Amino acid sequence: MTHKLFGKTLAMGVGAVAMTIAATASTASAETVLTVASWAGPKHTMNYGVFPWLNDKIKACAGGDMSLKVEYGLAPPPAMYDTVRDGVADMTWIVHGYTPGKFVTTKLAELPGLAGSAADVSAAYQETHEKYLAGANEAKGVVVLANYVHGPGMLHTSTPISSYKDIAGMKLRVGGGVANAIGTALDVAGVNVPAPAVYETIASGVADGVFFPMETMYAFKVAEIAKYSFRNPDGMYTTSFGLLMNADTYDGLSAANKKCIDDIKGVKLAREIGEFWDAADALGLEKGLEVGLVVTDASDAERAYFKEKTAGIEADVLAAIDAAGVDGKAALAFFKSKL
Repeated sequence: MTHKLFGKTLAMGVGAVAMTIAATASTASAETVLTVASWAGPKHTMNYGVFPWLNDKIKACAGGDMSLKVEYGLAPPPAMYDTVRDGVADMTWIVHGYTPGKFVTTKLAELPGLAGSAADVSAAYQETHEKYLAGANEAKGVVVLANYVHGPGMLHTSTPISSYKDIAGMKLRVGGGVANAIGTALDVAGVNVPAPAVYETIASGVADGVFFPMETMYAFKVAEIAKYSFRNPDGMYTTSFGLLMNADTYDGLSAANKKCIDDIKGVKLAREIGEFWDAADALGLEKGLEVGLVVTDASDAERAYFKEKTAGIEADVLAAIDAAGVDGKAALAFFKSKL
């Protein structure tokens, strides 16, 4: 698939791609232009990969009658859900953990021990959402086009570590959701800032490292300031994302254009987005190694230690999901059966 090539061709066209979306949208006649609020920079896979690809797919389906226009700076990352729900933009992507208390069932996809590619986990997650989690009706005023996750979450620090014990008391950006609970279980001093603020947070000494996937080595330039990565093959954590459309926007589409959206959204879209994130992980590792990134894999003893320290998180998450009216145990069993 063509998007798998983005990782190798990114340097040639990051800015051009974003400009092409806007230019194409503005010149089409009698065209429905969907404004996409995005919060990461042009080097992020959502912006150089997913949205250009999705724009092409939508335009082809709609015969040129519908397209996307990416806009930056409409709102900070934690406000993106409100931005689309309230109609300031037609579409966006959100981090569920950036709005504490709003999304509970989404934590299922963030649990430690869910090893696998972003594509596989995202597809399983969306299928689980459709069968179980959507019943909680947590995303109001929007249409969920896809739920998905990034690749394996890792630990990146500005000084070398060889054990999870080394990070006890360390100031680390943890990012929200289940990652917060993992940080607490590992006795870190958690720092909560949105992803785009991580570089400054570490560079200024407010944090000594971060929980992040490998793609951020390039997308957020983390390899420049946190050159030591500690990788757990069992799966340390993931982050849950949602690709959302304003409900009124969706309802106002023509029948043909609405069918295009219906045909695109769902499990297949989740997998496609996950493939972009997997390619971005590969690019992040490549770019990180170029500037001296050192990657250490957790030993068997460290993997056992991590599992022991985080053992209580699953029960807490399942209890919260149950309280939201969803059978958490059944949902998790189904999720894992799809991996």
